[in-house]
This record gives sequence, structure tokens and C-alpha cells, in this order.
Amino acid sequence: MPYAIDESMATELVALYPRLVQRSPEPVKLALQRLLDEEHARRGIPDALGALNPLALQQGALLKEEFDLSTHAHHAGWTVGALIADVKGMIHVNARHGFPTGDAVLRAVVTSLKDQLPGAPVVRLLGDHLAALLVPTSSLAVTEELRESARTRLVADTRAVLPEGAEPLDFTLALLELTIEQPSHWQVLGPLVWAELERAYTLERRGPGEGLQGRRLQLGGFVPARDEG
Repeated sequence: MPYAIDESMATELVALYPRLVQRSPEPVKLALQRLLDEEHARRGIPDALGALNPLALQQGALLKEEFDLSTHAHHAGWTVGALIADVKGMIHVNARHGFPTGDAVLRAVVTSLKDQLPGAPVVRLLGDHLAALLVPTSSLAVTEELRESARTRLVADTRAVLPEGAEPLDFTLALLELTIEQPSHWQVLGPLVWAELERAYTLERRGPGEGLQGRRLQLGGFVPARDEG
């Protein structure tokens, strides 16, 4: 049966996305779809390219199971590795070959990262840079050797979707190993991981050759149990 949206609710929906809906013939429908898309992103439903939205990391439960299953996080620290991949000159790929080819390239990058690092969630941080998270349950560890093997595979996998004769692509690759000591709850992990991924990527862009970047954050979130003896 159809569900009715009253005028007050419709006005509130449109007000959420004023720039998005201002020229739409169906502003309420468009706003409602955007609201659904954002909720799906938070719940970890992959986008059209096969990657997770940053909302799954920042606001969703992407790392909840990882925190729950990683009992060592309460003591030695909760550790995650990351391989961050950015397609160099993506704007030129879109300009020369069209946006459908650009989307095919990004889809190939996501697929390549998943194939190379089974069990590692791939998050689309922004635009054309993506991060594969080497979470504890993946049993994968980030190493400096991963950089060149990943680059070789990414070049080969993206070449397959480029038009014949197109120049092979190159990538900015950043490596991060992040340890968060004594996290109080899984909800604190996502925003911290996202912030450090962005920082690692920025540092690599500013000065290539950073190598494997290491971070250790001390939260002190757990209070030791009092000895009752």
C-alpha cells in the first residue's frame, strides 16, 4: 500500500539537500533517495564501483566486529594496516576517454585491491583514492614490499580496461600501520582510522618516499579493574 508524506515532512526532506534538489522536478523524491543512499552507505553497502563509502567507517559499524573479535586490543593495542591507492591524472583519463572509462578504471582498482588483499575492506576515501584496510581478522600485515607488488598489479589490471593504445596509469601509494592503544569502544575507531588514512595519503603526496608510515595513538580508554584481594 502507498505511504503518504505530508507537506511538513516533505519540506524538511527538501531542506536537508537544498543545492541538490533546487532544480529537480521531483525534489522530495530526490531528497528521499539521497537520504536512503546515505543510510545504505553507513550500513556498509558498496557503491557502484564496489567500494565502501567513508560513512561506513566514520559513522557506521564497519569496525565493530573487528573490535569485538580482537581481544588483544584491550592490552597491546588494536592494529590495522592500510594500502592507500590514488590514480595519478584521473582527471585526464576522464577528459580523454570519457567518464564511463574513468568509472571502469576505478572499478578495476577496487577489484584489484580486493583480489590482492582478500578479506581487506576497500573504502573510497574521496574521489579517486581508495584504501584497503588490513583489519585484524584478515590476517594480513602491511609491509614496505607491498608497495611495488601492488603497483605492478594495479597497472596491469587497469590497463585491461583502457582503450587500446592508451598510456598505462601510475599510482600514488601510501602504506600505513596504525595502532590504537586502549580504545574504549568500537565507535572511536572509525573516525580515528579515517583521519590517519587521510594524513598518510597527504604526507605521501607532499613527499613521495615516506615508506611505511607508523602511528601509535594512546587513548587510555580502559580503566583497570581494582584488586579486591
